[in-house]
Amino acid sequence: MPIYHRIADLCAARTDRVHCIVQLLQELRIPHVVDTWEEHGVQRRNIVLPGAPGKVRAVVAHHDVVNPASDNANDNSASVINAIALKLLRPEVLVVLTDGEEGGGLGAERFGRQCGTGQWGTIAWALNLELTGRGGMDFLIGQDGAKGPLGDHIARLFPHERVRVPFNDSVVLRQWGIDAVVINPLPRLPDGLLDRSAWGRCHTAADSLATIAVEDMRTFTEGVLVPLFATG
Repeated sequence: MPIYHRIADLCAARTDRVHCIVQLLQELRIPHVVDTWEEHGVQRRNIVLPGAPGKVRAVVAHHDVVNPASDNANDNSASVINAIALKLLRPEVLVVLTDGEEGGGLGAERFGRQCGTGQWGTIAWALNLELTGRGGMDFLIGQDGAKGPLGDHIARLFPHERVRVPFNDSVVLRQWGIDAVVINPLPRLPDGLLDRSAWGRCHTAADSLATIAVEDMRTFTEGVLVPLFATG
């Protein structure tokens, strides 16, 4: 489980998270591109781990944060690490670690525009990871994007809930004609409902490393993501 434990490094990299992610990718010998541009006077960087040629299935997770004083463990460090872990297990997957999600989906906008020119291949669908540090096999997906082929694919493989969720990169990707769904594992409460309290910890010091579980990260990645990308 070493890759999942690397979330501690990313949580500690409070001011230069891109440098931390790139170092990890170099260590793991994963080919990647740092796509840099300037928007509103701010340098932005998407990190793209190219997929196999042909019809590409993508996983998207934002790496930017609102509060550098927080660990930002669940939002969205866990998803970055899980996306990299998926790449190790399914090298054909296109992984896009976006910048500017917290500013309205700027990185997703750039990626969507690039997809329109075929820069990263023909995108079959894109699964957007949010808050994937706890919950394992129990998850919800955003109901607004759940009616396309990807939503149907998820439904064929796993029980889940469809919920109206806060803004995320999948909203922007759908505007570019990409079949995109956001997925968010959450632990279950004693009454069987999914515990959405993690949403309230986003952007605060309460989103700490102590609130996530690397075993849940592994279970979600290997028990949910790998089967989703292995079929469909």
